[in-house]
Formats: sequence, C-alpha cells, structure tokens
Amino acid sequence: MTISTPTIESLVQATPSSLGSYGPLLREIESALASPQSSLGSIAEIIEKDPDLTSRLLRFANSAYCGFSTRLSTVSEAIGLIGVQQVQDLLTASSVIEQFTDVADEFVNMQSFWEHSLACGIGARLIAMEGRLPKPDRFFVAGLLHDIGRLVLFLQSPKIAQRVFELYRKEHILLREAEVKVMGFDHQGIAEALLRNWKYPPALVHAVGYHHCPQNSSVGQMEASVVHVSDHLVNAMQMGSSGERHVSPLNPQAWAVLNLKTAVLEPVMIGIDEQIEAAKEMFLKS
Repeated sequence: MTISTPTIESLVQATPSSLGSYGPLLREIESALASPQSSLGSIAEIIEKDPDLTSRLLRFANSAYCGFSTRLSTVSEAIGLIGVQQVQDLLTASSVIEQFTDVADEFVNMQSFWEHSLACGIGARLIAMEGRLPKPDRFFVAGLLHDIGRLVLFLQSPKIAQRVFELYRKEHILLREAEVKVMGFDHQGIAEALLRNWKYPPALVHAVGYHHCPQNSSVGQMEASVVHVSDHLVNAMQMGSSGERHVSPLNPQAWAVLNLKTAVLEPVMIGIDEQIEAAKEMFLKS
C-alpha cells in the first residue's frame, strides 16, 4: 500500500489552532491590555483566576531563571518585575506544551524533547542578553518552539515520520536531511507555516522557520541566528533531544551575524545548566 506524502498545508490544517487551556486567559489579558484602564492589578486578577497558573508563576518568578534577589509573594509583584510580555510568553509556552502530548515514544521521548526545547529557549535568551539585543526575553519562546514542526509531523503523519527515521538511521544523515529526502521539506517549513497560521509575529515565525539556515530569512535573520547558535550549543551539551542524535555543524554566517566572541559561550552554557531545572519545574510538572 502506497502512503501519500503530506503537504505542509495538510499537516498544519490537521493541527488544532487552539492554544490549549490557557488560550482564553491569553485573550482576556490581550483585551485588558487594550483598555485604557489596564493596570498590573487587573492583569494579576485575570491570572489569579487560575490557582495552578498562579502557583506556577510565583514559583517561576522566585526561581534561578529570573534571578531576583528578593522573594516575590504576589502575582502583581511578579508581573511588575517579569513584565506582561514575558508572562504572556510563559502562558503561550505552557499552552503549546500542553497541546503536544500524545507523540509516540518510537519517535521521541516527550520529556527529553521539551528538555531540549526549554534549554534552547534559555540559551537563546542568554545569547540575546550577551549580544545586548532588545527585549531578550522574546527569544525564549523562539528557542522553545524551534522544533515544533517535528511534533506536528509525528502526530499528523506517523507513517511518513517512520519512513524519515528509517532513512535517517540507514544513511547516517542529519534528521532534517532525511525529512527533505522523504517529503521535499523539513520541520522548519512545517513550523513556519504553523506559527504563521497561529498569527505569531513575523520575526518569531522566521526565528523558528529558518533556525537551520538564518541567512535565508528576509525579516528575522538575527533572531534565527540566535536560535541556531543556541540549538547548536544545547545539542553539543546533550540536553534532551528532538529525535536528532547528531550535532549539526555551526552555521558560520549565523555566528558572524551575532558578532559575538567565543568567550560568551561558556557563561551561556553555565546559565543553561543553572536555569534548566527551574524551567522544567515551571513547564513540565503539574
């Protein structure tokens, strides 16, 4: 029996557009922010409707990831120091992680997948800070979602995914090279189309959709370069896996775009090590 190869469009259309259980909260926060009467207190009241989210947010705000010297005891304090944008990013990340839970172990261990993704998000944020890029916190979500296209493939077309892995193991090539050989596109293309369909900002769409080839991005070359270098570091550190067992070579153009010295890599890796447990506590434990 011949198995038809899916298109990017069919894979994306088969993926729910909902942002998981935090979707309504995100929309409520966005509506509140649009109001002239918006305040930290009104945003805090929305978040406090969900006791589990409140607990997670306070735990996260007091973790090594945020690194505040004083202990925060209220949601308003946490939002004031973390910022509304990062709180929204944390909600988005939690929602996406919730949405992709039923991937078969034959492809990837989900705990390992999200450990890799969280580490890449942390690394991207730290690299952006080292490069003094504006709003470095926004890079966390880009790093977190960089391999989401693989999850879409595993869930929506498992037989084709199986064929990809068979070729990957047989020819000892990179997993994304096997994806292209089997389907004509890779997980980057799937993720780019998915995030565009979810109406994410263009820079984030390109950061995820071009993280293996930042030089091809028309609007997010810097963002994609940050994610590329972070992904390379995390693979080298062997922190979780999205199915890839090989460390793909560092793209010299991506490194050149960042204009960083190699000396920044050590503190970034130390920072990933220090912050990964706090991130796992926030996102992977109920």
